[in-house]
Order: sequence, then C-alpha cells, then structure tokens
Amino acid sequence: MKQVFVDQDCQLHSRIYLDEQQAHHLFDVLRIQKKEVVRVVANQQVFLAHPEQRGYLYLFDKMTTEQNMQHITLCASLIKQDKFEWMLQKACELGVTRVVPFVSRNTVIRLDEKKAEKKLERWSKILLEACKQCNRNDLVELSPIQTISSLLSFQSECNLVAYEKENDPSKHLAHYLKDNPESITLCIGPEGGFETFEIAEFEANHFQLCSLGPRILRAETAACYALAAIEYQQHVKE
Repeated sequence: MKQVFVDQDCQLHSRIYLDEQQAHHLFDVLRIQKKEVVRVVANQQVFLAHPEQRGYLYLFDKMTTEQNMQHITLCASLIKQDKFEWMLQKACELGVTRVVPFVSRNTVIRLDEKKAEKKLERWSKILLEACKQCNRNDLVELSPIQTISSLLSFQSECNLVAYEKENDPSKHLAHYLKDNPESITLCIGPEGGFETFEIAEFEANHFQLCSLGPRILRAETAACYALAAIEYQQHVKE
C-alpha cells in the first residue's frame, strides 16, 4: 500500500490536497488508480484514502495504531556514503526515533558546510522514503552533523557507546536493556573505531561503554544489531 505524510489537520470523510512533490510522485510517477487505497499519516494519525483528481485524496477511513513509547537516538559516525545511507534505511525500519550524524578522529568522510547541507537534504529524503516503505506512523528526526563533544546535548535516560574493546560480559548491551529504559542514546563509531581519548571524553560526559559481543562488527552492522536488540527487548517486557 502506498503511503504519504502530510503536515496538515485531517478529518475523516474529507478531502486533502498533496504538495506538488508528493502529488507528482503519486499521480504522475506511480500513476495511482482511483480504486487503489493510500495510507495517509498526519500528526501520527493514520487514515485510508482513495485518490480523486490529481493531487487530491479522499479520507474514507481511520486506523487505530499503537505508538512506540520508547525514544531511541542513534548517534552514528559518518562512514562511506553507500553504507551510511543503507544504515539510515535500516535504522528507520528498526524503529529509531532520531539520527544524529557526527564526525570523529577516524571518520573517513569530511564535509564542508555546503556539502554537509546537501547531504542532510539527501539523508532526509532517504529517511522519508524509508518511513513510507515500512508504514511508520511518524517521521525520523535528523540532526545536523555534530562532534563528539556536542553529543552531550542528545543524551537520554540510558546513554551508551558501542566499543569494540569492551570485553567485560557484564557490560554487554543486554545488561543495559534489561531495565527497559524509556529513552536510549546509542553511539556507533566509524570504520576505524574510536580513539582512546574519544572514549575518555564519552565517559567524562556520562556515557557508558557497552559490548555488542565477541566479534568486531562493521559500523552499519553494529547499528542494526543494537536497534534490533532494543526492539526485541520492548516485546519481552510486554
């Protein structure tokens, strides 16, 4: 089922008009037919709609949906473009609330202000399309690119750094999830990992180091592993 997000108040049994970009994609590119059903998300409310003339949808039903009450922030160091964009898609599908890209010592990708702005626009579109694809009822928030020092502003109830040199079994990710924190901030490093002084800065800012198991994971794999574990724990507590 096709899905659109709209930033307007919607009422059942009413018509809405899509912005030009979404209207073009739905009516001109996808060539949607009048008999088809479109899922419309407006302020985390979900409606079902039929297309009418170009750009217009008629809301004929409203769905009851469950909201994800756990706020998950993924702080992800910049990695190679294709891998980072893949990670954004999967993070969205796995329920992340907010993505905070950041640079660190071993970050391969370096962006000036103009390139960073273009990247953020592209990443926002990727997240939007991923939200549509997986039928999310909310949009993933995307932060401007940060530094390790500024990640302090994105802390939650539980604040973790996945560190490949953390070998203490009592500090496995599962240990921190068992208490079912209402909000989690998880930091994932670049391809080359974190430097010792960066880990010291995280700890000084009250982040806790955690292990993701005995194997060294790629950055994009680590993000997916951790988000899947958080999703699993949510259902265990229910």
